[in-house]
Order: sequence, then C-alpha cells, then structure tokens
Amino acid sequence: MKKAAIFLIPILLLVGCKKGDEFALNEKVANEFLKEMSALDEFESKYFSDSSALAKAPSAETAVEVKDAIKLSEDASAGLKNIAGTSVSPEAMPFYKGALEYIDAVNAQGQAAKDFFTESDPRMREGSYELIIENFKKLKSKPDSILAIQKVYLDKVGIK
Repeated sequence: MKKAAIFLIPILLLVGCKKGDEFALNEKVANEFLKEMSALDEFESKYFSDSSALAKAPSAETAVEVKDAIKLSEDASAGLKNIAGTSVSPEAMPFYKGALEYIDAVNAQGQAAKDFFTESDPRMREGSYELIIENFKKLKSKPDSILAIQKVYLDKVGIK
C-alpha cells in the first residue's frame, strides 16, 4: 500500500504540473488574443465604421491616423513575439495556431490601414478602403471559431 502511494505521488505531481502549464499557456495566448481583438475593434470603429467620413475622404492622411495604424501593427507584432516559441502541447496547438493567425492578420490590417492613410491617389485609396473593409469583415468572424477551439482545448486538458 505504501509503495503504491509513493508511486502515485510523482504521477499526481506530473499531472498537476501539466495542468498548470496548460493553464499558463492558455492565459498567455488568450490575453494576447483578446488584447489584439479589442485593439482591432477600437481601431475599426474609430476610422472605418459606416459613420466615419475620414475613411471615405479622398485624402485623409494625418499624423494621428498613421500613428494609430502603425501602433496597431506594432502591438500585434509584439504580441506575436510574446507568444512565439512558447512550448505548446498537442492539445493546445489548434488554439495556439488560431490565435497566432488572428494576431498576424491584425498586424497585416494595421499595415494595410497605414498604406491607405498614406496613399494620395484617390483610385488607389478607394481600392484599399474596400479591401480593408472586407478584411475587417473576415476578421470579425474569426474570434468565435477561435474561442470554440479554445473551449475544446480546455475541456481536453481538464481546465474549466
């Protein structure tokens, strides 16, 4: 009986450590994902909402818009660096990849917005604007699927 109990202690510790690692990974990735999702939503509503005359103006470049677009992109890039190279279990991989892809898309959207704000040709601006709006629509559909993947991951590793 004593031998069985001694044998079970390392197994229980290992399971507890694995759960702790999974919890830490989930917190790190989810925090970056939610931070970038919030930043993207705020950026979109500020510059690309239906009521935003700025986005549809023939020439709208100001230091503020460009600075905000660069910040969106740089923050997403920093978020990617923060979670890149993190040790990821097979159970976490779909959630991890989904979050990385989303954050990378936010980075690209910031770059596209910067290009839009600095473009002086009205025809090019119009095309850029339409592409940015289409990308916002695509990005808005992703969080629900990533959160569903996260839920499956958390269920698999026993985190409620």
